[in-house]
Amino acid sequence: MFKDIFPTLGFCPFHTALYIFNAFLTFRFIKFLYIFCQSVWGHFIARPLNLEPYRQAWTVFTGCTDGIGRAYLEELVSTRNIKKLYLIGRNKTKLAALTKHFEGEYGCQVRTAVFDFEKDSLEDLPAELKTMNVGILINSVGIAPEQVDTVVEQPEGLSSKILKVNLLSIVKMIELILPGMVERDCGIIVNISSIMGWRPFPYLSTYPASKAAISFFSDALADEFKHTNIKIQCLIPSLVSTKLASYEPGDTELFVVDTNVFAKQAVNIIGKCRLSTGCFQHDLQIAFGNLLGFWLFKKIYVPFGMLGHHRKRMDAYRKKHENGKTIMKNCDEINGK
Repeated sequence: MFKDIFPTLGFCPFHTALYIFNAFLTFRFIKFLYIFCQSVWGHFIARPLNLEPYRQAWTVFTGCTDGIGRAYLEELVSTRNIKKLYLIGRNKTKLAALTKHFEGEYGCQVRTAVFDFEKDSLEDLPAELKTMNVGILINSVGIAPEQVDTVVEQPEGLSSKILKVNLLSIVKMIELILPGMVERDCGIIVNISSIMGWRPFPYLSTYPASKAAISFFSDALADEFKHTNIKIQCLIPSLVSTKLASYEPGDTELFVVDTNVFAKQAVNIIGKCRLSTGCFQHDLQIAFGNLLGFWLFKKIYVPFGMLGHHRKRMDAYRKKHENGKTIMKNCDEINGK
């Protein structure tokens, strides 16, 4: 029938489908190759950004008392000789310990502000941030649900808290600090997001939504200020051995990276690109994810991520739902959409 309709074109449904499939595979492979080559260039070839212009300005840091933020701060000071720190956190004792450590070990000038991004109003952030000479801003503060659940099963108000701490805190910090950077035409902003914002992740819905918004916001800002000397970068790490990811320090696997290993690689690429996972191992995950495509990613990674990596959250879910089969049924329903 097709040959009668398209006699001059030599139309063959099978060959046409094959051409389309080959074009699809070629497109996917090119995306994979692009991400892989970009990662190799950033981590192993390109020279680190010279941070000399920023050393006498303030480096403002949120979420620096634990996890990725703590390791990133240590790496930034120990290897890049950053000397002026303004640390914001909710734990006064931990902030005091950081002050003692960085003043004694590295001779840094350290100022701190006790602030709880979950409970305090963002309007009460230190007003002095507007007028300070801030060279680098690292937004690392974040929270995640302690267990997997549907949004209606979560404690009341948790979703709003996640959005406030993970997303609105970054927006407010940038509102306070970016105008000064623009006036001086100098600055670096690093927003730490998550690979979970790359695709929807059911049963942790608000958390990946907040991380996706950070990535979009950061990318838009990078475009807005691409003709200035302000560098805006968003990191989307995959699994790092932190309490937030339900891992203990030192719990590492093939793609579960130690915080210090991650920080070393992440600081090395500061200012080199606008979007990165922060480490080579995680870049490979993104590359293979693009090679597979979203449909296969959703089929494979979402259940694997749920059942394989979020072990503590899954255990809590099983205890709450007696037979422990509800989530598997729901995952199958989601994947079958």
